[in-house]
Amino acid sequence: MTQRYFRTNDAVAYEQVRLGLDAAWGHQPPTTCIDPAAVAPRDALGRILLAVRPEFCEYEAAAAMLPQLLASGAVEEITAGEYLAATAE
Repeated sequence: MTQRYFRTNDAVAYEQVRLGLDAAWGHQPPTTCIDPAAVAPRDALGRILLAVRPEFCEYEAAAAMLPQLLASGAVEEITAGEYLAATAE
């Protein structure tokens, strides 16, 4: 299964994205599109890690947010190897 991998050190931005996507997609608690920051996987430096299918990034709401998040540096895309190494720490 192909996935895209991301990491962020900004839990507030992560939560804003999560809640924004949940609202756009009509999710009602406790249903959510991705794990809340409090329980999301983290690397040894405490950065939040996210693995999603490429289609997730193509949905209209996500596609509208992702370029800005990447350009601002709030989120960075990482490789599968970086993700796997970070989750194995």
